[in-house]
Amino acid sequence: MDIVFFNGEYLPKDKIRISPDDRGFLFAEGIYEVIRWYRSFFYDMDGHIARMKASLEKTRIIWPAAGSFPEIALELIRRNMLEDQPALVYLQVTRGAAIRSHAFPKPPVPPTVYSFARGMMPDNNDPESGIRIMLAEDIRWKRCDIKSIALLPNTLSFQEALDSGFHECAFVRDGKITECSHSNIFFVSGGSLYTHPETEHILPGITRKNVIRIARNAGIAVMETPVTINMLAAVSEAFLTNTSGEIVPVTLIGEQVIGNGQPGPITLLLRSEFRNEINSLQG
Repeated sequence: MDIVFFNGEYLPKDKIRISPDDRGFLFAEGIYEVIRWYRSFFYDMDGHIARMKASLEKTRIIWPAAGSFPEIALELIRRNMLEDQPALVYLQVTRGAAIRSHAFPKPPVPPTVYSFARGMMPDNNDPESGIRIMLAEDIRWKRCDIKSIALLPNTLSFQEALDSGFHECAFVRDGKITECSHSNIFFVSGGSLYTHPETEHILPGITRKNVIRIARNAGIAVMETPVTINMLAAVSEAFLTNTSGEIVPVTLIGEQVIGNGQPGPITLLLRSEFRNEINSLQG
């Protein structure tokens, strides 16, 4: 039986009851985090905590115990007997339950805090393959830097990509490729690595941040500047980054074949360096 964390308690999942007046249910008014467990440790917990606290601050959701997430996550791993396998821990915090009104509850109500852990099968084991991604207009709101649970534009676009035979959807805003429905995106051109800068148009990805660090340490020039759809013909490599997939090669964007249609040398180098870092942290 799955054990989850709910408002300060560890309970069987089927015992959880969330109010129909919860503002996460009524307004999608909440934030979330997902962190990966590598059999013996969480990768960059500090980065996830910092992003979670930033999302809480930007949405004006008050969770005084936000700093306790590392202990909650580890206890969920333990209680669900996931210590020796790859896993993910999901956390969601909403503004809480109150009579429906656009105004925030006054006085404030306790937030609704829900977290669970589940085993996962890594989907990044074949560096020789690559995925196909679709291009679509960025129909999301203008605060993509907040890790909000309001993901309808993301899920609609992702499903459209799947229905069209692609694996992901890359968003385009004013001719510039921002990010994907649940990934950041990188490009290689002229031996340099390009990715959209951290603005309100993209999520500050944890894997993204660490890949930039690893690339610079490897002597690869990193340009945090947008790539336009008109520049795709000059792109020799592309890849996505996210918590579950780490670094995922991209070989087709829309109708444009990337490079020679195979994962390129910089992509493979960064995958190898990222994996080396994980292995060193595992001891």
